[in-house]
Amino acid sequence: MNKERLTRTEKKQLAEEQMRHEDMLDNRMYDALQVMAQPTKWGMDREGNFTELYPCPVFQNGRVSGVEYRTTKAVELPEELLERLCILEDEIEALAPKVKAPKGVGRPSKFSSEDSVKMLELRKQGVTYTELGEMFGVSGTTVSNYIRKHNRKQKEVTA
Repeated sequence: MNKERLTRTEKKQLAEEQMRHEDMLDNRMYDALQVMAQPTKWGMDREGNFTELYPCPVFQNGRVSGVEYRTTKAVELPEELLERLCILEDEIEALAPKVKAPKGVGRPSKFSSEDSVKMLELRKQGVTYTELGEMFGVSGTTVSNYIRKHNRKQKEVTA
């Protein structure tokens, strides 16, 4: 069929068919997850040591046909289910909002507002970062980073 020449009804039928296929794959994925959610069992290995066994779905023709207990949680999904899982993960990632910490949230400043004012004044007078760090009990790099961030914030406010 030429996609450009499909009627509205044919497009609707194709969309419904695609949705039914996705639903079928989702149901098969759900069945596999139900198997994996079953409780673990204890078994004995060849040396006589107890080992935990994990439920793994057994697939036949792309469907879950049973449960097999293994020493690892690894599951080999049929290719069609693996592709569907990848698509669902991409969709979820696209829908998830990118969470940014609100302003003012994070590590508290090492310096009080009085310390900040004093530090900035001393720096303008030519005191080195290392000397400022020794005065305030931090490294010179910390002082440098703090002053740089302070100057950047001042530029944003005046801009």
